[in-house]
Amino acid sequence: MDELDYRKLLWRARRGMWELDQLLVPYCEEVVRGLPASSQESFARLLKEEDADLLNWFSLEGSPEDKELKSLISDILKWKRNP
Repeated sequence: MDELDYRKLLWRARRGMWELDQLLVPYCEEVVRGLPASSQESFARLLKEEDADLLNWFSLEGSPEDKELKSLISDILKWKRNP
């Protein structure tokens, strides 16, 4: 991932909803660059989802049908618990 793509991704991680910003921005800053390209693409796809859906999924009140996104959400929550 080049610097421009990373900065765009980081910008999209800033949702304006405190709960999501506390998860997505630090994860992007600390983890995303070290992920395989396929996981980076999954993170980019995750950021295209609606805030209400993301909040629902991260609060474990629901889950996406997409298995890759479901796995990524689980990874982000595990990372948050054990940084």
